[in-house]
Amino acid sequence: MTRQVSINELISMVNNVENFEVVDYQGDYILVDDVKGIVKIKDEETKKELSELRKRSPKGKPTPKQLSVTADAVRRLVENRVKFKVVFGPREVIIRFDLDHYIRLSDKDVRVVGFSSRSDGYLGLIADILERYGSLVFLKRVT
Repeated sequence: MTRQVSINELISMVNNVENFEVVDYQGDYILVDDVKGIVKIKDEETKKELSELRKRSPKGKPTPKQLSVTADAVRRLVENRVKFKVVFGPREVIIRFDLDHYIRLSDKDVRVVGFSSRSDGYLGLIADILERYGSLVFLKRVT
């Protein structure tokens, strides 16, 4: 459900490890929505295979340092009115701009997919913030 939040409320969502998607901006407010996940599966065989994956999913949440860097990056992206998603996982954070462009803060470095250099596109806005966390590792998207 789409709702209006302030920048402080958005940073609070990061600190509370809540996944969100910035879908638009209205004046000083940010329109956020829940991140859409996997759609309902009708094929019983596929459903059984995926249920096995769910049983093995690791537990945990991002580290305080990952949350701090993510909050700073979110603030910068909002200042530039960028649309993006933030998804939290065990000891990781993913900032996704679209299917081909995203950034993953892992437990040891920052994995960058879809960008060719630190000054490329949206990465150029937040590269200095991300480098405080760890080195930028550029990966090619698997097709």
